[in-house]
Amino acid sequence: MLRLLKWLLIGLAALLGTLLAVAAVAVMVIDPNDYRDEIAAVAERQLGRELTIQGEIDWTLFPWLGLEVGRVTLADAEGFHDAPFVEAERMAASVRVWPLLRGELETRALELDRPVIRLMRDEQGEPNWADLAERLGGPSAAQGGAAAPEETPTDSSAGGDSSAGGAGALADVTIGGLRIREAAIHWTDRSAGQEMVLDPVNVSLETLRLDEPIGIHADAVVGGQERIALDGEARLTLPEGEPQLTASWTLAPLDPKGVLSALGLEPPETADPDALRRLTGSGEVVANPARIELPELTVELDDSRLQGEAALQPEGPSIELALALDAIDADRYLPPAAPDEAGSGSGDAGGSGGSGDDTGSNEPSLGDLRAVSLDLPLEPLRDLALDGTLEVGELRIAGLRIEALEASLAGADGEVGADTLEAQLYDGRFSGHALLDARGEAPAFDIASRLEEVRFGPLLEDLVDRDWLHGTGRFRFAGSGGGPHLHALIEDFEGEGRLAVEDGALLGLNIPHEIRKAVAQLRREEPPEAPSDEERTDFTELTASLTLSDGIARNDDLHLTAPLLQARGAGEADILEERVDYRVETTLDEGLAAAEVPVLHHLAGATVPLTITGHLLDPEIGVDAKGQIETALEERQEELEGRVDEEQEALEDKADEELQEQEDKAKERLRQEMDDLF
Repeated sequence: MLRLLKWLLIGLAALLGTLLAVAAVAVMVIDPNDYRDEIAAVAERQLGRELTIQGEIDWTLFPWLGLEVGRVTLADAEGFHDAPFVEAERMAASVRVWPLLRGELETRALELDRPVIRLMRDEQGEPNWADLAERLGGPSAAQGGAAAPEETPTDSSAGGDSSAGGAGALADVTIGGLRIREAAIHWTDRSAGQEMVLDPVNVSLETLRLDEPIGIHADAVVGGQERIALDGEARLTLPEGEPQLTASWTLAPLDPKGVLSALGLEPPETADPDALRRLTGSGEVVANPARIELPELTVELDDSRLQGEAALQPEGPSIELALALDAIDADRYLPPAAPDEAGSGSGDAGGSGGSGDDTGSNEPSLGDLRAVSLDLPLEPLRDLALDGTLEVGELRIAGLRIEALEASLAGADGEVGADTLEAQLYDGRFSGHALLDARGEAPAFDIASRLEEVRFGPLLEDLVDRDWLHGTGRFRFAGSGGGPHLHALIEDFEGEGRLAVEDGALLGLNIPHEIRKAVAQLRREEPPEAPSDEERTDFTELTASLTLSDGIARNDDLHLTAPLLQARGAGEADILEERVDYRVETTLDEGLAAAEVPVLHHLAGATVPLTITGHLLDPEIGVDAKGQIETALEERQEELEGRVDEEQEALEDKADEELQEQEDKAKERLRQEMDDLF
């Protein structure tokens, strides 16, 4: 038996030696270049395009079974480039022989030198790789990734554990990596008129083996100007037979605006020219066919740093995240403010927000609100499931300075946004929610906000660059509406709110001074001098409610309590037409002292209406009170005349009494003197 085994082994060795000798002879005798046309013809039948092998073909047998091919070109689809779709100066691949005989696959790095890929979409948006995708990917690829037919389950007892078998097979595979040197990628989109070039592109992957780290490096120069570089390490495992990729990555700092310019795209114009000038990041990725996780993520944009974790399930899709941003000035990234044309004398102030009236007026304007598009990508949001949190240490947006912002993010059934918002601002607190409804043809919004113990002066100064209300108080507003642009949104939006402020002032309006001016005008006197300090009306309490509907904001219950007066107001502001019509009924206190408030004490107890009318952004303030003031002054004059008559009568009576008393005293003295004489 042992002798038989010995001779079998000797025979097997002899057979193997003979095969190797034959292969060696074949390598030395057979020239593969004699079969270039046949090889190209086979490839052309498979790809449906002309393949040309212009370079030499070399091959080796031992210890590596290798193949090296010189210049190769693959023609483009008809109607696209005249130049090749793909070309490469050199390709090389090889397999180690002895491991292959043991059933193990061990390769050297696949090498590609100076490959060029030309990608294009034509005027109709058709890509020049569609035919290749259909041939190589089958019907599912041609249909944009449709699901493959469901496979028939197999009996594990008969076929064994396929997952384990796959893992075992991959465990015996060692790929020496990938080296792509000085590649070039050309992109042309005729439908959008865009072109870009990545040249050179270098990619290096170290040895690929199951459950061992794989070094990764990739870099590219965009448009011959900006360099993008990515380094990382990856590991492929098969837990429970399912492939899983774990990787870490680092993005070298780059200039986003420079990259966009190099790509032939117009970089966004920002209010701060130095914004979007530095981007870098790092993180980890854990991915399997069903889920992608980012357990560690760090992104730095200019001076801002974002950290956290996230997860994505493409099926659905579903997003989970927990992110924290240290600080960001969002206003830096907005478009620059348009030049103020109100005083240019051109007669075009940007158009009315609602009427579109072109009268040549130089009044300030909200501009053409229809031009502010709300063209949001709604389709991807309709099936999105979102669950996460976002924290921002410091945020500046729309001029507002916000601290310690916490948002709870949610999304389901086409509604996406922050279902709770908490923040600190202007020594007070903010809470609310903001949701986007993506189910309709145009975006719709549901918002609510509540401010508590907020200082309104600096808040309004930052928000609208106009300080018109001082004081500390509360404000709440809630509403909903939608539309394809800002004009439609304001027209559709319906909501209500309430304001309550204590110990403050209305700036730009001095109610007592306006009344003094009206009195002087009625008397045809010189108007009183304006107060030395700013125009303002101090108050101890201000309350008002608000309703918004059809683009009109209305208030019917303003109440103001001030040191000299009480005021109640009602009226409306048409935002789309940019007009305001408001009336304030002012009642001066009964106890006004003449020495402290000259003229006004004559109107104590009277009600004087003030009107605020005209353009929304530059209204006119007037006293619509000629009759009331005249009546009050006449009543005061009659009262004073009556008091004068009473005083005169009293003085006359007193004078008569004193005269009578003097006469009586004189008569008494005369009688006394006569008695003394006699």
